[in-house]
Amino acid sequence: MVKYRQIKISKTVFDLTKSKESRNIIPENKYKLSDMKSFSKSRILSNIIHKIRIFDLLIFTAILIVLASLIYSRIQRKSRWINIRLSVQNYDWWYQSLPPSYWYASSLKAGDFANDSLGSKTAEVVNVDNYDFGNINRTIYFDMKVKAVFDKRRQQYLYEFKPLVIGSAVSFNFPGEKVVGLVIKLEDIEIPYFYKTITIQKRVIPQLADKIKIGDKSYDANNNLVAEVINIKKEYSSNYEFSDIRGQIIKVYNKAFRDAEITLKIKAFRALDRDYFVIPAPIKIGSQVRVEFPEYSLEEFVITQILN
Repeated sequence: MVKYRQIKISKTVFDLTKSKESRNIIPENKYKLSDMKSFSKSRILSNIIHKIRIFDLLIFTAILIVLASLIYSRIQRKSRWINIRLSVQNYDWWYQSLPPSYWYASSLKAGDFANDSLGSKTAEVVNVDNYDFGNINRTIYFDMKVKAVFDKRRQQYLYEFKPLVIGSAVSFNFPGEKVVGLVIKLEDIEIPYFYKTITIQKRVIPQLADKIKIGDKSYDANNNLVAEVINIKKEYSSNYEFSDIRGQIIKVYNKAFRDAEITLKIKAFRALDRDYFVIPAPIKIGSQVRVEFPEYSLEEFVITQILN
């Protein structure tokens, strides 16, 4: 026991007499610095993990919301085929106000159809009304069957996520052409056409007056009758002037022009309690109409009589 104590005391004295550099003593602040570094790293890592978890949660929540809205939208909307009538328009902004040219939509016919990006049929042409509007312009209408989606919430049909209502613009990508137009009729595409007999008048050049013959006919692109000349009266153009010599109003003739009075049978339809010419123009006394024949054009003739 005494020997053990002596050894222990000797060891303690030896340690106390050693140099500071050789002492096996770890400074207290070393432990503190390492502890602080470890604590700081663990705290940063914890914050990063916490932020990542929140970000993942937000993404997961957003995905759930999108999926839920898509499922709800799918439930609310049911696709079906509906009938529309389309008034074809130019789609390039620099000549959008002009009627379509003769080459636009000229190759499309009944039975042609448009596909979506997956190759599924989305629209089919049922009928084409293509009328000569003078110059190089045409008046074109499409009767079509369109695969639309009915939105119960809005109570309207959608085509390619756009409303399909009267007056809305819609476009169709056919294999060879893109057609843009305004919806002018939904569901019921049957338009009852009939023929009206009218009389029109205008002062014209002799060459035009000589060209017009009874029996001349105008057809649309489907070879349907649009207009037919029933009768024509033409004489030297005249007007009434006051004569200083005679002191009265006399009739004066101008042999450079002809006054033409033409009786026509024209294709018409009825809308809003009025009759319209298909070119189009309202059939009223005083209204101007334009009729295109293969070899001549009757422009800005005034309706003077409606015979039936």
